[in-house]
Formats: sequence, C-alpha cells, structure tokens
Amino acid sequence: MVAAVVATALTLAGFAPAPASSTGGSAQDSYPTPGLLNSPAPKAIHDWLGYDRPAEYDSIDTEVRVPMRDGTRLDCYLYKPGHDGKVDSGKHPSLLVDFTPYQMYRQNPAYSYLAGRGYNVLTCNVRGSGSSTGTFPSWFQPKEATDNYDLIEWLARQPNSTGDVGQMGQSYGSITSYRAAALQPPHLRAIIPIVSPTNIYSEWVYPGGVPSTNGTWWANGGPILSPADHTSTLRSFQQNPLYDAYWKQAVTTDKLHDVKVPALHIGGYFDIFKNGGFDALKQRPEQTWLLNGPWIHGGFLQIPGLDPALQGVDATNSISLSVVLQWFDHWLAKLPGAELPPDRVISYASTSTKASGSWHGYDQWPSTATSGSLLYPTSDGSLAESAPASTGYRYQINPIDGPSAAVTGTLPYDPGQNQAAAEQNNVLSNGRYVTDRATFTLPAFTADTTLAGPVTLHLNASIDTKDTYFVSKLETVLPDGRVLPIETGYLRAQLRAGLEKAKPVTPGAPTQYTVQLGQTHWEFKPGEKLRITIGGGDYPRIVPDNPLGDVTVHLGGRTYVELPVVK
Repeated sequence: MVAAVVATALTLAGFAPAPASSTGGSAQDSYPTPGLLNSPAPKAIHDWLGYDRPAEYDSIDTEVRVPMRDGTRLDCYLYKPGHDGKVDSGKHPSLLVDFTPYQMYRQNPAYSYLAGRGYNVLTCNVRGSGSSTGTFPSWFQPKEATDNYDLIEWLARQPNSTGDVGQMGQSYGSITSYRAAALQPPHLRAIIPIVSPTNIYSEWVYPGGVPSTNGTWWANGGPILSPADHTSTLRSFQQNPLYDAYWKQAVTTDKLHDVKVPALHIGGYFDIFKNGGFDALKQRPEQTWLLNGPWIHGGFLQIPGLDPALQGVDATNSISLSVVLQWFDHWLAKLPGAELPPDRVISYASTSTKASGSWHGYDQWPSTATSGSLLYPTSDGSLAESAPASTGYRYQINPIDGPSAAVTGTLPYDPGQNQAAAEQNNVLSNGRYVTDRATFTLPAFTADTTLAGPVTLHLNASIDTKDTYFVSKLETVLPDGRVLPIETGYLRAQLRAGLEKAKPVTPGAPTQYTVQLGQTHWEFKPGEKLRITIGGGDYPRIVPDNPLGDVTVHLGGRTYVELPVVK
C-alpha cells in the first residue's frame, strides 16, 4: 500500500524519475513509438503530434536555492544546456516546470530532454515543502503564487537567459502555472497546464458538493510536508465543505480572465480532472488550445529515446513529450517548423477497446457537428426519445455502491471497473435482491454513434431524508455482458441551487436537480448499448456517509439526459 501511494504521488508530481544514466539524447529505434501516434487522424494532426528534433546539448544540472521577496529560499534543481560538463555560453529561453510540494528527483529525463534541446529548466518545491524554507498551512496560498512570479522573473534575469520564460506543470503544477500567469509576470510568454482542474473543489475534493476521500488521501499521502502542515492541510479541507472563500482563493476558474498568455491545456477524458480544459477554452477561446486524449492522471507523455517502462508510461496509450517541445519552440525559441495545433481542439474519440479510437480536430467545443439529443428514462428501465407517462421509479440509497474510479482516474476497460459485477453481487440465490441504483438502457446501436461534448442529467426526484448524494453514470453495455463506465457526475441535494450555500430539501416533495456528468468523446459500436444509472454511492471515491433511505425518480417530461451526438 505504501509503495502504491508513493508511485501515485510521483505521478501527481509530473514525470517519473529515471536512472542516473538518462540524458537529453535523441530517440532510439529500439523503443516503441507512442501508440496513439498510430491512431487514425487527419494528416495535419498526425504531423503536429509527430514533431520532434534531435538534442543539441548535454543537460548540466545543479541544485540551487532561489530567494523570494520576503527572504524565503526555495529548493530547486536547475538544468542548463551544455557540452562536456560545461554550461553553454549562449543565451537560451527558460522553463519553470512542476512547481509543487512533491518529491523532486534530480535525475529527471523530461527535464534533461528539454535542456538537451536548448532550454534552461528550473523545478522547485513550494515554500514549506521538501527542503524549501517557510511553512505550508494549506495548498495554493497567495504567497505561493507570488513566489512563482518571483521564480519566473529570476529565470529571466539569469546571464544565459533570453528573457523569454514558459511554464508548465502537471496536476498541482498546472494550477500553480495558471495562478502565476494570472499575476502577469512580464517575462512569461506561454504555459502548458497538464491534467489541470480549474475548480479543484467541485472536480475533486467535493465533486458536486459531495464529500470525497480524495482530499484525505492527498493531504496524508501526496506532499512532502511537516506533520503539523499535513494536519493543517487536511483540517482546512474538512472545515470548508461549501464553496467558500478558502476554495475561491485556491481555484483558477475565476482567475482565467487575468491570464494573458497562450495556453496549451492537455487533459484526459478518464482523468480525475477532466473538465478544467473545457472551462479554460470557454473563458479564453482565443488564447487556449486544447489537447484531450484517452488518459488518466499521468503516464501518457512518452520521452523519446528512453524505455517507456522506465518512465511509467503505457506506450500503447501515449503520445510524445515532443508536443510540449513544439509549443515552447513556437512561442519562446520561435523556431521555423514549430507550429501551433492545427485545430483549436484536438480530441481523441475512444471506443470500448483500449487505444482503438481516432483523433479529430474542431474549431470549437462542442463542435458545430454536434446536436443535443434528449433521452427519457422509462418505467421498464429503457431510454426513449419521447417523454413517457408520469410515474415513479424507486431505488434504495447504498453508500458503498461502486466501484468508483481510483484517486488518479481509471481507464474504463480496467477489469476492476466492470459495473455489472457489483449488480450481480446484489442478487441472492433465493431471488431476493437490493435495488441500489436505477438503470436505464437504450437498445443496441446498429451503426457507429459518437458523443462529443457535455453530458447532463436533468432529474426530478423526491427523497425521504433531509439530504442525499446523487451519483449518475454514463456507461456502455457490451455484447459480452460487461458494463464500462464512461463518465460520472455527482450532486449533493442541498447544493442543487449552488455550491456556496445549502438549501433545505423537503422530504417527499418532488424537486428538480441537474447533475453534470462531464465532457466525453466516445464512439459506440454496433451491438453496444448506452446506459444511464442513478444511485447514491460511488465507493471508494465518495465518503460512504450518504443518509440511508429511498429515492423516487419521477419519470416524465422533467427527467431526461442530454447527450451531445455527432451528426
């Protein structure tokens, strides 16, 4: 268990460490090509994903302590282009990468890859974490953002810097990238947030206002902090169950309007943070490019020239880290041939078989090729295109219903994600069973059918308790009986009108709810069935404290699911 937590923390930090012999060298033919580069794609997307250039330098690394404006000193590793152990005398653009509270590893192949191609690369621990001085009372404090600003300007002042600085980071490091960009450092030119939430409250710690186990896991197992700071961080999560000032200061969604530099937002449809990129694109449509693939929280950016297994990368489901290089080559190094993405949105349409989908490009999201389709649950457990007669459909609340995705996301084809297994376990040999989720299924598709956009459940229901958690899943039922989860949405009943303030629910009274299941890009194949479920638990992701009782779904014109169907 300890090893699993450590491995996951490394994934959250960005890129896995590599053996000490790794360098910024060129690619080797003996290692497999990133699998998703072989997926069907328009030529322009295929060419853009395939960008790379050979290393021109060795990577020369050193440990540095960078002073902040208040005297705090941050522990950092600095990688510079050089030859034969000596730093190159020329000027180079600079990158701040993975400004986080996670464990840093000096032998990092991703940083060496970038330094070998002419970039100064700096990675640092935030104040109060690792060996940086200061305290860490909780995550994403205001001083953390000003420290980030200071690091960017410190990089720009270095003698071998051109003064052009970029920033990128994964997970925590993606949030620090957005927060720093919102402060508009003069020398920041472009950013790459990777698997980034723009509202970590509603996407992860309290999804839809529902308490999750994610915050407890992170505060205890993620950052490198003192015991007191671990405790204060977890306490701050527990003491702020509503979307209040604590969370508004931390999240980036209301800071995006202050970000003036271009961003390549890289996200995964099966990640824990799947909606941030679409929020950023909506708020900053002229300055955001979105690359979204069939990924969880890490392990999909393959470093050329290194064994994918040593990187913690699934080569069959990956792309090359060179997409990062191309972005900064365009904006910082200004190299000919380094192009912007050919489309505003580059998106991978998944299928029920891993890595068997295809790449698509769109000028907006949802695409103009998508139309909204409404499906209505019916009393016989099916989905219909027209509203059925009004009637009730009851299920019992089961707080330990599941299985949920893991804390860093889970691919739907993972054997442990088969939703049918949980339902089979609820049926006894004597025929007695527990109805702990409502299921509604569309007849099997006869042709390829693709969804591309947000999925929303509009639910009219009554509960016999004062509050409840709604969990809804979009699933595909396969001909062999497996049921794969595609998207999941959550809502705490008392937060139906907004996440800032609880609104009492009258037990027994029909009430309208809206459950956002998130963004998807999925292609159903002939013989597969689309299914919607409604329940009261998603263990182990959701804290199993949902009050026990019954929920009556009122079928008719006010209960339906809204789907983005590609014409």
